[in-house]
Amino acid sequence: MEGLYFFIGGFILIFIFGNIFIYFLNKNKYRRFFNFIRDRKYDVIKNVEAEIEGYSKLGAKISYRKGNIIFLDDEIFIIPFNKSIIQLTKSQENFPGVFFKYSYDLKQKVKERLEIKNSNGSIKVNLNFKNTGFNLEDYLEKDI
Repeated sequence: MEGLYFFIGGFILIFIFGNIFIYFLNKNKYRRFFNFIRDRKYDVIKNVEAEIEGYSKLGAKISYRKGNIIFLDDEIFIIPFNKSIIQLTKSQENFPGVFFKYSYDLKQKVKERLEIKNSNGSIKVNLNFKNTGFNLEDYLEKDI
């Protein structure tokens, strides 16, 4: 019976230390990313809800995340809390700390949301800017 308690206690310790390791790993990625873009002009919008739909031959995956959004030229970065940075891009530029990188072809406004898609239909992202104070129309006009 004591072996079972040691096993459960060890499992809990591994879980706790694993989460601490992931937290500091992501914190380091965020620091490297912001050091890389610190001399560039970018806009940050905080606490935006993101709905990410990814389609592949195996099926579809939908994930909901809340985090900060960074607009830097044609780059859009989704920085969720305690998750890896997601980059939506039209360029080939690589940024440190970015784990997921997707290209996109289309940005459009759909009911207070910014919808981002690529032409082959493998990814669709909806960013909900309701109650953030961000003017989506001005952003889309600047992009044209």
